[in-house]
Amino acid sequence: MPGSCPETPFPRVGATHTHTSRARSLSLSLSLSLSLSLGSHHSGAAGQNKQHSITKNTAKLDRETEELHHDRVTLEVGKVIQQGRQSKGLTQKDLATKINEKPQVIADYESGRAIPNNQVLGKIERAIGLKLRGKDIGKPIEKGPRAK
Repeated sequence: MPGSCPETPFPRVGATHTHTSRARSLSLSLSLSLSLSLGSHHSGAAGQNKQHSITKNTAKLDRETEELHHDRVTLEVGKVIQQGRQSKGLTQKDLATKINEKPQVIADYESGRAIPNNQVLGKIERAIGLKLRGKDIGKPIEKGPRAK
């Protein structure tokens, strides 16, 4: 009799309760095996809460980046700039104009807030006549022939 055979996976309209439950169990086992086989191809995150793994990664990144910061000009260099500028009778604005920078740049270097820039430090060194880099910070610059 058609539709009453146990090998028929999907029942006909008006099928008995056994046909319906058999179809459900086949459908369930098919979806379960599909999800298991698809899950094995993912990057190992099958079954994990993705929000939780994102939170863990964010926390790890925060811990790593907390220690990263740019070095600032030392207060020793800032004091040398200030003393050299004052000995030449220059204001921060005068020195900034002389080296073609903004007055805030000079203020940042003198207060130790600036991130060192060798070009700016070189211009300040030449303007005030004092070394700001290396071992001899605060010593006068020797004026000799420039290497070409």
